[in-house]
Amino acid sequence: NLQSVTIPPSVTSIGEGAFRYCENLQSVTIPPSVTSIGEGAFRYCENLQSVTIPPSVTSIGEGAFEDCRNLQSVTIHNGVTSIGARAFKACRLASVTIPSSVTSIGEGAFAQCNLQSVTIPPSVTSIGAGAFVRCKNLENISVDENNTKYKSNEDGSILSKNGKELICYPPGKTNASYTIPPSVTSIEAGAFAECTNLKSVTIPTSVTSIEEGAFVDCTNLKSVTIPPSVISIGNGAFWRCKNLRSVTISNGVTSIEKGAFAECTNLKSVTIPPSVTSIGKGTFWRCENLQSVTIHNGVTSIGEMA
Repeated sequence: NLQSVTIPPSVTSIGEGAFRYCENLQSVTIPPSVTSIGEGAFRYCENLQSVTIPPSVTSIGEGAFEDCRNLQSVTIHNGVTSIGARAFKACRLASVTIPSSVTSIGEGAFAQCNLQSVTIPPSVTSIGAGAFVRCKNLENISVDENNTKYKSNEDGSILSKNGKELICYPPGKTNASYTIPPSVTSIEAGAFAECTNLKSVTIPTSVTSIEEGAFVDCTNLKSVTIPPSVISIGNGAFWRCKNLRSVTISNGVTSIEKGAFAECTNLKSVTIPPSVTSIGKGTFWRCENLQSVTIHNGVTSIGEMA
């Protein structure tokens, strides 16, 4: 029944799960003595509505405020360097200011939030996979022009500074089609995860790799052509693209990794080109309507439940 907490100034660290499942907690005061907030410290505090992270805090742990489903306001003061994986996952945050002290944003850090736009400061050098996945209202991610690791593309996506890696496409964009910039050589892990408005994506011949979960849960994606420049299709790259009906894999791809097209339940036929040498475990697992697979000579390894 705990409803409010004032942490005393003698405390320097809020430990793992310290207030987990305090479902009636509505307010918490964190003193400027605290330097770290541990993993899951306030997880499932479903009535917590706002929190201020003082400048003394340097790290916000994994899942620290995960599933605080009524958390609408977070003030993160300059001082925090690391925002852990899933730190604010499934909160109601409509906006957040990431301070210029932050260098690392973990995997799924702001997943399932109500964010409409995000600005990445110049200090950030690491953005984890799916940092903003399932942010259904997020249409634009801007990167400070002084950032040396990342840059914004004109369409609101994040690219590496040299333009070769596509890091994140805003999941709230309403465009039904998208053409990946010709500078891109790698579609990074989770780059298009749960971009449910996309129906088609054009992958240019500059791309050589499609990383793990790159298009996972793009449930309205209907067709995709993998160009001959691509060497590998990563684990779960198109997993659960339930409306994917047509896949063209060009000669050039050498490996299709584990679960790459798993649960693509509308996929009816696929041709594996001669360049492919390995088909990973569960590549077409639960593709319930897959009626025809043509495997050319060249494949030396087919994983279990492929």
